[in-house]
Amino acid sequence: MSEKDWKGLLQAAALSLLLGAPAAAAEAAKVVRLEARGAITPPMSRHLQDGIEHARAEGAAAVLIELDTPGGLLDSTREIVQAMLNSPLPIIVHVAPPGARATSAGVFILAASDAAAMAPGTHLGAAHPVGVGGGGSSGKDAEKERSVMSEKAVSDAAAYVRVLAAEKGRNAEWAERAVRESVSLTADEALAQKVVDVLARDRKELFEKLEGRRLSKGGRRLRLALAKAEVVEFPMSPLRRILQVIANPNLALLFLMIGVYGLIYEFSSPGVGFGAVVGLTSLILAGYSLSILPVNYAGLLLLLLGLVLLVLELQIPSYGLLSIGGLTILALGSFFLFDTDQAYLRLSLGVLGGLVATTGAFFTLVVAKLLKTRRLPPAVGVETLVGLVGEAREPLDPRGLVFVAGELWTAEASSPVGKGGRVKVRGVQGNALYVERLEEAHHDRNA
Repeated sequence: MSEKDWKGLLQAAALSLLLGAPAAAAEAAKVVRLEARGAITPPMSRHLQDGIEHARAEGAAAVLIELDTPGGLLDSTREIVQAMLNSPLPIIVHVAPPGARATSAGVFILAASDAAAMAPGTHLGAAHPVGVGGGGSSGKDAEKERSVMSEKAVSDAAAYVRVLAAEKGRNAEWAERAVRESVSLTADEALAQKVVDVLARDRKELFEKLEGRRLSKGGRRLRLALAKAEVVEFPMSPLRRILQVIANPNLALLFLMIGVYGLIYEFSSPGVGFGAVVGLTSLILAGYSLSILPVNYAGLLLLLLGLVLLVLELQIPSYGLLSIGGLTILALGSFFLFDTDQAYLRLSLGVLGGLVATTGAFFTLVVAKLLKTRRLPPAVGVETLVGLVGEAREPLDPRGLVFVAGELWTAEASSPVGKGGRVKVRGVQGNALYVERLEEAHHDRNA
């Protein structure tokens, strides 16, 4: 091969490298964007952890978390921080848009970021841990114990956030004050006191200001190249969105009351189980919500006691005394259910008042119906179904549904009955009917 041919090959190779380099760089400059809007709860924690892992698996250049939170649970916050620190990718946290906040748990997440930014008009701070839950005991010894536990929690959180800020080269003293003294800063003040690295109104300005910034990550020196980065969204899954919404004190109380209404309706009115399905589903949702929210157990016990008194009114008519006492205790228990200074964990007084009024109206109607029923002759009870003829709406082998007197009933047959078969009611126990095939009933009568 001649010298001229060799030169041509070298020029072609050099040209291909020059053309390929920008494409490779553009492909590498991919940023995965995560939204953290709302309280920091287990669903939010799992979403951010999965998003960070997704970015690593996709070979992204960085992760961008856009933060707007009133705070959240410390355990969930620690999980997020650990995922951020252990990720090989640089984690950028931007408190945005203008008007957003990073209070309480948000301070820890911002402190753990590799690049911390805020939009003008945002603020952060007030990271003092709030002691909630287990508030049922009283007395000087209990108060002293709570004070000691609160002091330990504050010291632990202060040391934690101080280490995070110092590790990232930011103002560790202010971070500690945010925990111990609940101090807050505007975006401009945070930049001036070196709590954050840059101010940026939007994502474009953020990437421009971070372009070329050098930082350490996992013992490696990295240089951010974000000016032409492709932003890839990692949205929260529909299920996690639902769970995030459910993790709300107002909804927790609402589900709890709907569950109680459903079960009372089911036990007081014979039917096909609609009340039980709604009641049990609501109680499961309430249980999930209460399991991840910091609950004051004294408030929970008062709430349950109030419900017990209301249910007793259905069995032992007290001319309203049990109802009044139950509603009063129910209101007190609901008010103290989430005893905290954090606004997002407080019950809305409007929701609380509406629930108490609805509960009072519900039990008034139920009690009035029961009193009316007790004044009626026994002949109008379910015993009057005995002797009536109905139709099996599904196979009875031995239990199933039958249609008698214009309603669906759970029934048990003495022998198998096919769907559509005619049956005769022989007896009633609770909400269940005992039936026979109509042929058997005729045979018994003829015998």
